[in-house]
Amino acid sequence: MTNKVYHLEVEDEPVEEHWIAIHTSLEAHQIAFYINKHTSMLFKRVKKDLKNEKREGVFLLFEWEDLISDVKCQLISNKSIQEISIGKTNSSTLFELPEINEVSLLSEFKQADFFIKSTNIDTLKTIQNQLSNWYKVTMSYKISLEKIKNQLNLIFD
Repeated sequence: MTNKVYHLEVEDEPVEEHWIAIHTSLEAHQIAFYINKHTSMLFKRVKKDLKNEKREGVFLLFEWEDLISDVKCQLISNKSIQEISIGKTNSSTLFELPEINEVSLLSEFKQADFFIKSTNIDTLKTIQNQLSNWYKVTMSYKISLEKIKNQLNLIFD
């Protein structure tokens, strides 16, 4: 008796992602709180932040997922600030001030403070409408993926 072997063809469609950039002086948790308060979304802080090994930066990550409609949305900080203590190497200065190193997740958008990435364009439009009504957000705009040079940095899973 021979065993039958069945081959299944699985076509994995790429998930289309949409991005907006946010310019503000607020912290990430303040933006997440505002979105949670004014929409039906519930952003939560992810236990593990994003790490960029090449540039040595740590970026905050908040996430919301709707399992019923298969919508995923992420709030990502674009800037990581690290203080590097100089120590006794530079003794010609009057004060011992640490050197500040600022790293951006996407170097093409250094001016943006945060990004929101979503798999649903309508969800992103809802968030952008709420943020445009908030006086503490200077600017928010949609980003096309063609403007991002290295898209390998955008895989967070």
